[in-house]
Amino acid sequence: MKTAFIKTATVVAASSLLLVGCAGDAKPSEPVTPISKPVAGEVPDGVLKGYSVTYAGDGGTTQDAQMSAFFTPFAETSGVKFEQDSPQTLAKIQSQVESGNIQWDFISSFGDAIARECGTLFEKLDLSKLDTSNVPESLMSGTECGVPSIVYGTVLAYDADKFKADAPKNWADFFDVKKFPGTRALYSGDGKIDGSTVQAAALAAGWNPDSDKWSVEWANKGLDKIDSIKDNIVFYGTGAQAQQMLESGEAVMGGVWSGRALAAAKNGAPVEVAWDQWVSLVDYFAIVKGTKNSEEAYYAINYALGADQQAAWVEASGYSPTNVNAKPKVDDLTQSYILTTPERQKTGVDLELAFWSDTDTITPLQDRWAALVAGA
Repeated sequence: MKTAFIKTATVVAASSLLLVGCAGDAKPSEPVTPISKPVAGEVPDGVLKGYSVTYAGDGGTTQDAQMSAFFTPFAETSGVKFEQDSPQTLAKIQSQVESGNIQWDFISSFGDAIARECGTLFEKLDLSKLDTSNVPESLMSGTECGVPSIVYGTVLAYDADKFKADAPKNWADFFDVKKFPGTRALYSGDGKIDGSTVQAAALAAGWNPDSDKWSVEWANKGLDKIDSIKDNIVFYGTGAQAQQMLESGEAVMGGVWSGRALAAAKNGAPVEVAWDQWVSLVDYFAIVKGTKNSEEAYYAINYALGADQQAAWVEASGYSPTNVNAKPKVDDLTQSYILTTPERQKTGVDLELAFWSDTDTITPLQDRWAALVAGA
């Protein structure tokens, strides 16, 4: 999925767990002290000593950054035995919930997936246990089962060396293969239709989010647009693949996650972004339904929402903060990729989360999408 541009300690593979904290092996007989009057970024010293909690994320340097900014200091202060795993997938979560063998207590994943499975695979959150007072309301409106973990976007990144005189400016240019020839990189959705890619294509087809209500018709027009240039598209399955395609020149432009574009630029690739019509995305922390360690998970999530923690997250990942009081110290290039600034918010297009969360609505679109990806 997404990535950071600064590499910290390598996250362990899916088959293993990294343990931090200072708890013993025996779990206390008493329940965890419930959270009372939570303050984002704060946790009482030793309150979770002897307890454990397991987090599953996307792996890679994104999870490295989450560990360094959030969860390693959380474990050190709270005393919890913090275990991590990656990559999280809905299939694994579903298997755990259906079997009752819960191995992951909380995760971070796509907003539409969490909204779609709210109440089935994920717990509806008790917001009295979380201090979200400094989280922008726009980031809190996605689902009852999540609070924002990663703020990013699908952006039009392009090779500035290939298009020196006349660079692409928006998604219409992305789909104009005569004026801007070359291979395009688009996300395959890892088997699921990717709403942000379809919306980007619909923008190229004439959708105006200020005046046109998003609909199945516009989604199909977006799919038609993708189909119209399928010979110029290479679908990628991971953010790492997208970044590699930009850095190697295999793709002259791509609809990629903002963090991957930044990472490529940080690595010296001539990558620039056309910021008009970038599609806003939010991943969420969610608690797996049926876990016996939900209170520990609430403590961990609340800690991650703190201003200092969010500043450290931006510095380590290049993604945007979810706390309005975060004051990260970053270079000018990284600052230009922070999507919660007024400048970036002016040109962003929201993901139609309610639409993409409705299984009945998207099932026919999913069939079209699968055929497109398979035929590319």
